[in-house]
Amino acid sequence: MIEDYLEGIIGELSVNPVVSSFRVVKREVGEEEGYIRIKCSLANGDLLEFAEYVEVRKAGVYTETYSFHWQTSDKRLIKRWDNVRHHKELGTFPYHLHLSGERVTESMPMNVKKALAEIEKALGISE
Repeated sequence: MIEDYLEGIIGELSVNPVVSSFRVVKREVGEEEGYIRIKCSLANGDLLEFAEYVEVRKAGVYTETYSFHWQTSDKRLIKRWDNVRHHKELGTFPYHLHLSGERVTESMPMNVKKALAEIEKALGISE
């Protein structure tokens, strides 16, 4: 189940038009949990680095923690979605979005498909 989930992430990156290349930095697969960290080069030269730690639960694979960090080629933050348990003042705690200028705002739970869709929309790229 974990292996299939992680393969699904790699499959999504392989066919998404916004991703020009990617490299799996770390991948750990257990019976009940898994971790993946990937660095992506995007079609416009930006970078996306993300990590997900997942666990098997009754309803299937659940993302316990994540971070999707999108930055320019010169390392300026564009957006970072994560669910680190800080920013308790936000109504969507623990889910939040970091923006340039150290701004933090509410965010819904994120996954690789949603992050790539947001980037595609921002860049005007579609399948």
